[in-house]
Amino acid sequence: MNLPAFPFNSQSVPIAITEIFLLLCFASTLGWLLAKIIIKRRMHILQALIEEKKFELAELRMSMHNHNDQPVATNASKTVYPITSPDHAPDDLKIIEGIGPKIEELLNKEGIHTFEQLAETSAIRIVGILKKAGPRFQIHDPSSWPKQAGLAKDYKWEELNQLKVLLISGQK
Repeated sequence: MNLPAFPFNSQSVPIAITEIFLLLCFASTLGWLLAKIIIKRRMHILQALIEEKKFELAELRMSMHNHNDQPVATNASKTVYPITSPDHAPDDLKIIEGIGPKIEELLNKEGIHTFEQLAETSAIRIVGILKKAGPRFQIHDPSSWPKQAGLAKDYKWEELNQLKVLLISGQK
């Protein structure tokens, strides 16, 4: 009884093992790269969602806050409010608590010149503007700016003043 000869010779076995090893290395590297790309994309989506939820939470907290509380700090009462604002003239956005000259300049560069424009701008977009401007602007919390701008747009200076006092005292 003759057994068939082994189909591989002694030289082809190391070549086959090397080819298999190279294919496994290529497949694992490709899998790692694809997983890295997919995870990075998912992380970006989740971070955007987290930012959006933070601002929704801040707005919810502001709307649920009891306005009967008397705040301790009173720095907002020194602000002088304009009586009227023509549609074509830019508003003084520095009236909004948290907006200074530099941030007003950033907002103006992005096309936000009036209380109405600021009131219609989402807090997420404002955060993007601040992030783009650098780390020193990222510490600001613009979640209340659209609401403050809405009050200013409607000439509700007393309500704006009350909200600013609450913000300054840390109660909002």
